[in-house]
Amino acid sequence: MNAFRFTTLFFSLVALFACGKKNKGRFVETAFYHWQTVLQLSPAQIQRLDSLGCRRLYVKALDLGVLPETGEIAPFSQLEIADSTGLEGRVLIPCVFITNQVFQRVSSTQIPDLARKVLEVTGMQAPEIQIDCDWTATTQQPYFEFLREIKKRLPPACRLSATIRLHQYKFPKRTGVPPVDRGMLMLYNTGNIDDPATQNSIFAPSDARKYIAGAPRDYPLPLDVALPLFSWALVYRHDELWKIWPDPDTTELNDTAFFKVTGPDRRTVLQETFRNGLFLRPGDQLRIEKIRQDDMNEARALADRIDMAEDAVLAYFHL
Repeated sequence: MNAFRFTTLFFSLVALFACGKKNKGRFVETAFYHWQTVLQLSPAQIQRLDSLGCRRLYVKALDLGVLPETGEIAPFSQLEIADSTGLEGRVLIPCVFITNQVFQRVSSTQIPDLARKVLEVTGMQAPEIQIDCDWTATTQQPYFEFLREIKKRLPPACRLSATIRLHQYKFPKRTGVPPVDRGMLMLYNTGNIDDPATQNSIFAPSDARKYIAGAPRDYPLPLDVALPLFSWALVYRHDELWKIWPDPDTTELNDTAFFKVTGPDRRTVLQETFRNGLFLRPGDQLRIEKIRQDDMNEARALADRIDMAEDAVLAYFHL
């Protein structure tokens, strides 16, 4: 599918569920995630957002992880607003992505300082701050402690939200419910990204339905929902996930001088090549994953089955 058709197909689909869509009598606002380091909306992006009546953007402000060389907790990226054109009149929600390894490493005495540093970067003028972390049973306690520390430092007018994965949504008693004002249910990443045999780890309708079926009727937090609007190529080396190539160009992947087509969404690297900052070697296996129109229709239908907040947001990842 060429880039123009891909873009046209999804914006026409998103337009069906733009501002004004109701879910079980609720007003559902359309929003987008901006997950790049530099924020600079293009004229085409501004026009599209305006045509959809989209006034809300979730913007990645900070990316925190653990340096493998030293074990130190450090920022991997921080947002730069290169141009404010098109931002006037929009609500920007700063998001902080934190790897689970951070909460395997951090001590209780370090958590207040970590919360303070995060708020120094994000600021407290926004109406909402969102924390994105795929916590586990072993990191639940320090992560929730961190959220409580953030919450108590925020002014009353600023609410705190957190992303909720599907397994956390279905098993709240097992995983815990984050101590925040609101949750963003991520209705994607349903498959096993580490398994080379997985067909599509971004969104598999059959897997998503299993998480929705049997989930508690009333999740303890008001919920917004995020749907996938992205593609990537997963690079496997020696049958293990090595790197992710975000939003790959189809033309590059069809270059038969460097890639052997082994299936509609599969490629094998034939000779050394440097693509998108990745040094690919002969024998590397690529699985191309994208969301097709039928998948998006299914995802949107599943979102309608979720008991969303009265003032719900339906956010697409990513702009």
